[in-house]
Amino acid sequence: MEEYYDHLYISAHFDDVSLSCGGQIFRHTAVGDTVLVVTLTGEEPAGESHSDTVRSIHRRWFDSMGETIDQIVARRRTEDRAAFDVLRAEVLHLNFLDAIYRAGPDGAPLYPGPTDMFGPFNPADAGVIAALAAELVTLPEAGQVYLPLGVGNHIDHGVARRAGERVFRDVAYYEDYPYTMAPGALAAVLPLSGRGDWQTETIWLTEAALAAKVTSVGAYQSQLSSFFTGPDDILVKLREEGQRVMAEAAAAGEQAPQWAVGAECLWRRRSAFTLSSFEQ
Repeated sequence: MEEYYDHLYISAHFDDVSLSCGGQIFRHTAVGDTVLVVTLTGEEPAGESHSDTVRSIHRRWFDSMGETIDQIVARRRTEDRAAFDVLRAEVLHLNFLDAIYRAGPDGAPLYPGPTDMFGPFNPADAGVIAALAAELVTLPEAGQVYLPLGVGNHIDHGVARRAGERVFRDVAYYEDYPYTMAPGALAAVLPLSGRGDWQTETIWLTEAALAAKVTSVGAYQSQLSSFFTGPDDILVKLREEGQRVMAEAAAAGEQAPQWAVGAECLWRRRSAFTLSSFEQ
């Protein structure tokens, strides 16, 4: 790694930043800026999990890849490198387990059900936040740090935000796709009545930026069946998401440049640092 990066993105999972920020990363590196994407949950689970949720997710991943492999996280690390090679960004994988693999002292899964990873934070999981924060402190310096906003209320996205806010102060928050596509999901994490202390930054995307984002997302073969019906559907849905952001910007009075075919949105606090809703 370099000692300094222009942009540092914190990603809970391997595909989060590509899905949410692929267009802006293409724009950064196109003008020579350096980008490091740090994925937190890069640890391979030990042994066979007894969680029905894990087995179900693994079957879906195997169906997407057309094969069964012993080290699924190792395969996903390879996909991640390929995805960010497209965007000319560097990657770093930390050794923390995905929420679906984390267990309590008794060995029981902390989030065993299919919706538990979107439910309340398990108090027995509290140690992961401090451990992550300790790792984030060691990262290279960066001109701008980006954290997930937490749209969709995924446990790992919330953990990434909480740990990041313990370490970084002047941060930008990215909207978590595909959860942004669910009606009311953004308002659930950032209510309309509470947005007075926030400002948005719209990143307009060219056709080339959108195409690079689509190619990057397509590198995550294991995830295709989770969010898309096939490669062609990636372009359809990411274009739809980009146009959603453009419509939000237009509603706020922003004028899109003629060349823009989509957009991504970042959120920043207007005032001094305050605790997120996860910490309150």
